[in-house]
Amino acid sequence: PGVRSYLRGRSDTVRCIITSLTDEEAGDLYEELRKHDARLLEEAQVDSDDEEDTPDFDWQPAPSIHKQHGALGGRVTLNRKSGAGDILAMLVGIYGSKELFVNEYRVMLADKLLANLGYDTDKEVHNLELLKLRFGEISMRQCEIMIKDIDDSKRIISNIHSTIRNKNEKSKTKTNPEKRADDEEPVVDAAIVSHIFWPALQKATLNNHPRIQSKLDQFSMEYAKLKNPRRLAWFGQLGTVELELEVLEDDGQLHMREFTCSPLHATLILHFEDKETWTAVELSEETGVPEDAVRKRMGYWLSNRVVRVANASSIHSGDITYELASTDDLADSTDPLHHHADEDESGQAVSIGAQEAEAMEVYESYIMGMLSNLGRDGQLPLDRIHNYLKMFVTGSDQNYDKSPQQLRAFLQKLCREEKLECGADGMYKLVQK
Repeated sequence: PGVRSYLRGRSDTVRCIITSLTDEEAGDLYEELRKHDARLLEEAQVDSDDEEDTPDFDWQPAPSIHKQHGALGGRVTLNRKSGAGDILAMLVGIYGSKELFVNEYRVMLADKLLANLGYDTDKEVHNLELLKLRFGEISMRQCEIMIKDIDDSKRIISNIHSTIRNKNEKSKTKTNPEKRADDEEPVVDAAIVSHIFWPALQKATLNNHPRIQSKLDQFSMEYAKLKNPRRLAWFGQLGTVELELEVLEDDGQLHMREFTCSPLHATLILHFEDKETWTAVELSEETGVPEDAVRKRMGYWLSNRVVRVANASSIHSGDITYELASTDDLADSTDPLHHHADEDESGQAVSIGAQEAEAMEVYESYIMGMLSNLGRDGQLPLDRIHNYLKMFVTGSDQNYDKSPQQLRAFLQKLCREEKLECGADGMYKLVQK
């Protein structure tokens, strides 16, 4: 019981399990997923040997999980005849719901797919097929669509790039025959996702530099022609940008260096082509990004000696001015922001916080609704609220995959916010105002 409570209490346990299941090189559970005799989790057998109460002499084998109305709440027995246990089913049984594992895999899959710049999905397809054998086809349907989106994106990008090249070739021939074709090579790739099947993605806004935005607009226009009436909605701060910049090296000479950075980093540095000096406030106004975020991202270009702080004396007042670095800066190692690191980059495309907040908002509306329907003095215990949420929320856009312990913590939060109150008998009811 202590181990079970410990595992349920850790926020990273499910992610560690899914990582181990799908990591072919370092995953201890990967072989468990590849077992030839693997069965659906619903067909696993539960066993009371692991129950907290000591079994008596009338003990009987428990029915299969499938017969318990599809619930995965029981303990999973080891196959005593063969000596091998169903480790995955045992781990899922600790949490009482396979949806928790499916949703965690979905979040991890989204990050992997969006970080895969080569659009290679072979490994993910292989893992998905193995997971289907354990979690079922229906549970993994959204993940299947996510992988299909990436495969479709690869074909769409190839088509759009071909169209842009043909147009550029014709334009070059008519206007400037000496212009090189590679000067107008298409530079935009995109992961085109069916957003209703994906986890919530980062939605932070960004006003791109005109040089970047013109390329995005060109890609959007060609996509609209190809997939009419569909249109693209860009997630401005997601993705990567590859840049070539002239940077001062230790020999005092300018050298071309390649950088792979975020769209915000790229937009910030491209503004220095328009003028050599910018304040943090000006960059914030141009990009639509908060000033503190601008300062953090500019730390990346400071540490790479692309820019420098022009008014170091006013750093503490918050009015920071940046300018392009010069040869005089090589000998100056006193710049207080010279080695500033951009520590705010999480590298994750999926907004786990936003996804969790959105789900909790849905749960809250259901809880408030069920209590208000009971009348002025209506009240419910934890277990009934838990069962109602499993019954009603599952058919909505947000699945309910929380354990009773997680639900109790959420109800206590609502009590602290004075939306609910909990009596000494453990009954929850609406706060009367």
